[in-house]
Amino acid sequence: MNGEYFVLVDTLLGLYTNAKHFKWSYGIDPPPADRQAFDNCLIRLILEVGPTEQQISENRLSKYHYFHGVPQRDQLFYERPFICSSQLQLRAKGLLTDTPCFQVNRPYYRFVTHRFMNLHSVGYILTDVSSLLLLRQGYAPLHCSAFRHRDSTVLVFAPPNTGKTLTTMAACMDYGAQFLAEDLAVTDGKEAFSVPWTSTFRYYSQVDRRPWARMIDNLTRKIPILELLPIVKSRPINTYLDESQMLSRAVVTHVAILERGQSASVTDLDHEEAQRRIQNLNRYEFNYQKAPFNVAYEYFNPGVNIEHAYQTEKRISQVLITNAKKLLLVRADDPLQYAPLLLNSLT
Repeated sequence: MNGEYFVLVDTLLGLYTNAKHFKWSYGIDPPPADRQAFDNCLIRLILEVGPTEQQISENRLSKYHYFHGVPQRDQLFYERPFICSSQLQLRAKGLLTDTPCFQVNRPYYRFVTHRFMNLHSVGYILTDVSSLLLLRQGYAPLHCSAFRHRDSTVLVFAPPNTGKTLTTMAACMDYGAQFLAEDLAVTDGKEAFSVPWTSTFRYYSQVDRRPWARMIDNLTRKIPILELLPIVKSRPINTYLDESQMLSRAVVTHVAILERGQSASVTDLDHEEAQRRIQNLNRYEFNYQKAPFNVAYEYFNPGVNIEHAYQTEKRISQVLITNAKKLLLVRADDPLQYAPLLLNSLT
């Protein structure tokens, strides 16, 4: 396979693929890495776009809807009729190892780009698989933004469209904070590991200040379906921030949860409520527990153990909350207020 290496989470998650402009939760077009950086990652994914091995229709395979597998064999196949006698085909093996391999044929890769019923894009599948693999190694993905200001490292959680991304980007662009994450981070309960190549900040005209991007942002607010169209090309985080502002990891000191409210305030949050909210927000973003691919794979290979992964996620979030010096609830009606409120509370 003629492809490139990428590192999505430093020392933790790498990808080798021949797919061009592959998009998933862990990044958009990050800079290529070398083989050594890839090999140094704890988890190494391999994705090949092209013909799949012709083993799917063998009679010895058992069926699980459109999936096919053999009990206790670390592999799974997906085959489904498509247009003009073509097939949608996906083959995966090695989910019980740290180097799973995926093969997907071109019709599947080209036409399956979103989640629709039990049909998921390769990007969604690899995101769901990565959650399982990280949790197996004792690392939990978190749906949060994160930054470091002076001696404080803050994880920022919030319901969708509340302002967590904007808060971290404002802290970095306007107040000199160091960047860790804007939509997704990984933690072992003590440190936060950066996932820098996500790009939800492109939806904010306060961040992407190009006139064309501002116009599209305003149009998207009125016509939400425009979000699905690649009208404005996404740009990586290092086009907005100097690389000296970007951290790969930091010890977490604060956990902040944002909430819309009429009066601006910062108050303490108790452990139980912080745990409940973090678990809820993670459930919104990460679908590994009910993802059809993961569930079908576990049916043939109980070692995948989705329930154990979920219990690990809960344990890690509990450790994170216990280790944090402060748990904060930040209320504001204007999302641009969150960053100064939070930074003031740190001092």
